[in-house]
Amino acid sequence: MERKTIIQKRFINQRLAETTWLSSPEEVVFHFGAMQSQNYGQSLWAVGSRLITPNEQTVKQAIDEGEIIRTWLLRGTIHLFSARDYHWLMDLIAPRIDKICKPYRTKLGLTEDILSKSTEVVKTLVAEHAITRKDLALNLAKHDLPSSGIPFAQLLVYLSSRKIICSGADETFRNTIHIPAPEYTYTREEALKELAKRYIQSHAPATLKDFCFWSGLTVTDAKIALEDFTKEGDFYLSSTIEKSSPVHTVPLAGFDEWIIGYIDRSIVLPEEWHEAIITKNGIFRPAIISAGQVVDKWEKPKKKAELTGDYWNRYIQFRNML
Repeated sequence: MERKTIIQKRFINQRLAETTWLSSPEEVVFHFGAMQSQNYGQSLWAVGSRLITPNEQTVKQAIDEGEIIRTWLLRGTIHLFSARDYHWLMDLIAPRIDKICKPYRTKLGLTEDILSKSTEVVKTLVAEHAITRKDLALNLAKHDLPSSGIPFAQLLVYLSSRKIICSGADETFRNTIHIPAPEYTYTREEALKELAKRYIQSHAPATLKDFCFWSGLTVTDAKIALEDFTKEGDFYLSSTIEKSSPVHTVPLAGFDEWIIGYIDRSIVLPEEWHEAIITKNGIFRPAIISAGQVVDKWEKPKKKAELTGDYWNRYIQFRNML
């Protein structure tokens, strides 16, 4: 498949084309299944750039009110996903996260006894109200439990995967009681296929390796998940009807799905920009794409005057810098 065709189809499926923008943050996240949210501030724009009316406060509100969940998910990294999808996604992915993290927890000295005590302490802390990361750490320290560094970070991943905590307002942690009960209980195979459906409808054309990387699933599970989709060469295709749309210039968020959603990024990330956009320690910097390919990087501006070019208009609206 030609590079130009891949970019055109992805631009539509990734909801970056004007004709495909969505009306609410939850709709955007639901379409993707999950969106990388390693950097909270940047992930707000990742969602906002795909809205009909981009507004930073609208995205924040959807997270603060629990319509969108922010916690550890695919590949054990932080993602945004719809509260409607919380239970089946966590049930599918959490065992995979646990398998990856368990040996690491053992090396860090996070015994079952420590994990059990930590769980009870945190359950009590978040029973009635959300709590900041700092206060959570302080309270764990009072009980001589992990409260800093990598052991604390791993404890948070553990608590998230056990559905003890998830995101609260203003980047706090709260309990998961407010999350609606699932309307339907998926079998494991159904969950695999639903995850593949979301990935293909939002990322296609994409390969098996792309999906394995994005989802963190094994090749065996990924093949089961993708078995009903049409292929052209190595690329799985979306079944949605696509209309031609201009691939205009867009300032992308850091960790945007346009780049991070694939293991092979050479189609959209030229070699000369690779080190500038992806750091050695795995940080994905904000990038500007033109005709679908990275042509520059950018940093969060403090003033509207720093932004020149019509392609900044939607970001200016998003940040309320008018």
